[in-house]
Amino acid sequence: MMAPLAVTRCAALLVLVVFNAVIAFAQNPSLQCPDQLVGLKSTIWKTIEIPVCWETMEPNYGTERQWVRQVIGETWEKNSSVRFTGWGACPSNSRGIRIGIGDINPHTKGLGSQLAGSANGMVLNFVFQRWSPNCAEPNRKEYCIKNIAVHEFGHALGFAHEQNRADSPDWCQAEKQGTSGDVYITPFDMQSVMNYCNPKWGGDGNLSALDVKGLQAWYGKPSQPANRYDGRWKGTMTYSDPGCVADSIEVNISGSNISGTMATPDGRRASVQAGMDEAGQLKGFQVRLTPKDLITLRGNLTEGTLNSTDCGCGSYNFRRTP
Repeated sequence: MMAPLAVTRCAALLVLVVFNAVIAFAQNPSLQCPDQLVGLKSTIWKTIEIPVCWETMEPNYGTERQWVRQVIGETWEKNSSVRFTGWGACPSNSRGIRIGIGDINPHTKGLGSQLAGSANGMVLNFVFQRWSPNCAEPNRKEYCIKNIAVHEFGHALGFAHEQNRADSPDWCQAEKQGTSGDVYITPFDMQSVMNYCNPKWGGDGNLSALDVKGLQAWYGKPSQPANRYDGRWKGTMTYSDPGCVADSIEVNISGSNISGTMATPDGRRASVQAGMDEAGQLKGFQVRLTPKDLITLRGNLTEGTLNSTDCGCGSYNFRRTP
């Protein structure tokens, strides 16, 4: 997710935001938690574990997909507690960031959690034949793909274009594009990876100091435990059989070990013992409610598929709890 993020109190007047903005102080009543901020708050992912998947897994683009995963780890993940999980082919029920590939202008269909489950919610370009052909040159392709990925994942975290800000220079506002943010926590940042006016295209794929400050204000500092999954989780099992009601499950994770309890609406309970690898893939995760009812979970910790001898197939989704 998964651990719910702490939301800054309105009374403290330090409202978490779209990217790079100015702290609003309480002396001006008009700045105190205006209604229009509510919709913006909804773009903050409520967990620090965000599923990512690819709409298609063309074998020719394996290297390019690895470049994307690498640079996101070196930027957004390295400087915060947020973690992007999965990175496999998109299941039909995926509620994370779904990435498509096309030879068009890279973009996202919204900000932050607005992308949850949206088919081709993010589109990246690995081809560069029609759009930005100079990026197809062998000595530039990796650079372009990584720069673009850092920028688009900024949008996926809920951060808007820096040049859209009301306090950006007049000449820079000519580059306005996409959804604008309306609450600021840092000054205008010419060096931001989210700023089209940055003298270095995409900031050369490197977060600026203010990028990091804004990121950490929203998603926390990189204080994850050695195993970032350690803690308490709550999941819901949904079955394809309409006669089967969703089950609930609560587990504790310590290192690679998972233990907990599953409860059904009819009062049955079963203990859970399972394992997990470093990528969050479940290992040996089976729950036997009765001698004839065995539930098996497959996929990564946050989401995946389940099979039950009683209720057929379905899906599961875990969220970290306090």
